[in-house]
Amino acid sequence: MIFTRKNKSKIILGALIFTSLCLLWEHLNGGVITHHLLARQDMPGISNWWGLLTLPTLTWISFSLIHKRQRQNPELEKTIIRRFIAAFVYGLIASILWELNLDEILPFYILLPLPIAFFIPLHRPEYLLGFVLGMLFTFGGILPILVGLVLTFLCFFLFTLVRILKSLI
Repeated sequence: MIFTRKNKSKIILGALIFTSLCLLWEHLNGGVITHHLLARQDMPGISNWWGLLTLPTLTWISFSLIHKRQRQNPELEKTIIRRFIAAFVYGLIASILWELNLDEILPFYILLPLPIAFFIPLHRPEYLLGFVLGMLFTFGGILPILVGLVLTFLCFFLFTLVRILKSLI
């Protein structure tokens, strides 16, 4: 079993190391990026250094929620790993679209989970963590969390709304 209390610190340390390596690469290739609000230089900026705090925290919260759910159903582990990998790939593709300057496709791609959320519970913590880690290299440790939290909330709302409407029929 991966999601045990014994492995919690190892997984959080892994997230910290991954974040540190991304920041080291940024630092050695022109400096650590600061993202400005609304992409305007005259607005306040958020440095990617914050990822050293936010990513391990997100990993800890996600791991705790996953561990709690897995204790209730030990057979979920493979499903959780598949969900994490799918979200990681999704975030990675979003980053690649940005890096390749395919800005006209990216808004549609980012909103792709919303129609899927009518049928699949995309609001699980493994999806959020995978999405954020997939986007870490390009967007740092703050922007993906903000975008991911908004998407997670919207996916939860849509998934729950469908279940409520279904129960009324």
